[in-house]
Amino acid sequence: MPNTIILNPNTGAPSFGLVPGMNSRGTMIVSGEIRLLRGKHLGPNRGFGACHIWAEHTKEMEKLGFLLESDVPKYVAHIIRTGTPLFYSGDSFTKIRLMAVRAVAGTAILEVREQRELTFWSVVTAYSGTKNHGTRVGTVV
Repeated sequence: MPNTIILNPNTGAPSFGLVPGMNSRGTMIVSGEIRLLRGKHLGPNRGFGACHIWAEHTKEMEKLGFLLESDVPKYVAHIIRTGTPLFYSGDSFTKIRLMAVRAVAGTAILEVREQRELTFWSVVTAYSGTKNHGTRVGTVV
């Protein structure tokens, strides 16, 4: 099931951190937990969540010692942690997206989602690149 929540291996909880609420260039960025869903891979650059990350970035993960698909949550937790800078570029996606960029670890793309009346930030993808785009709008709490 693509919407199955995957737990943070460091805490055993669903949250990988918190995006604080803020206003960036007139766009309201809502506060919410960062969550990793099982997701699905639909093809190159199409999909979201753990399945998509593994399908698109296996080689990058393996170079860092994350050898199995079951290591995706560890990889995401390696990137997203308290203090990871958040960037907003204002690109016109159907939903607001942020970049969580940790210079020594990689980047995670986050997209705001609602599921059963809960607003959270879903990890769309994660990769080894560390070039940020946009304006720094805060840090993961």
